[in-house]
Amino acid sequence: MSDIDEKKLEKIVEAIFKAHAFDPIVEEGWVLPTQTYPAVKAFWYPEATETVGQLTVEIFVNESTSIVESFAGFGQKKFESALENFIKNGLPLYLAAFWGYDAEGISMDRWEIEGEEYVAFLGGYGVINPKESFAIPEDYLEVMYDAISAEALGEEYHWFNLFYVSFDANSQKAEALKENEAWEEGAKALESLDWLKREEYYSVRHSIILKKV
Repeated sequence: MSDIDEKKLEKIVEAIFKAHAFDPIVEEGWVLPTQTYPAVKAFWYPEATETVGQLTVEIFVNESTSIVESFAGFGQKKFESALENFIKNGLPLYLAAFWGYDAEGISMDRWEIEGEEYVAFLGGYGVINPKESFAIPEDYLEVMYDAISAEALGEEYHWFNLFYVSFDANSQKAEALKENEAWEEGAKALESLDWLKREEYYSVRHSIILKKV
């Protein structure tokens, strides 16, 4: 898909929410799925790097909360690839957390942290090249809960983006973001897990959104 301008992005985002039974309106480039906030806007960077395009999605929840996340697109159809990445790995979690949509692949739990109750929206695991032997470490959520519980929270929403990549049996890397900022303790928690070691590349992407009850 060529010539992805602002208007075309608006129409695409609007169509996505219509496909999920919303009746959105558009105001100054922002799509409002329920005709009020939260609002969504997308940005397309076709040459984020030499080989990768980047679809950035911003969700304006309220005056104090905006979530920004980017999705990579590869190959000859970079935009379609990035859009599929967003629809598969980001959209279901956002629909559940911000619009109360019963999205497939999203689980919910009650987390008590420092005496406060949160609903934890747990995204699906975006795994590239999993192969038959791959599995998420059994204690993954327990370890990430402990890491998140050690953070200073207290706002209505908190969100965490987690990424683990294994290049081969001897080379791995973990990255974590808390509220769009690098989260060193989260990366350390990911690295502490007993991930599968193998020669072939694989990666895991996961997101968690907390909403205070």
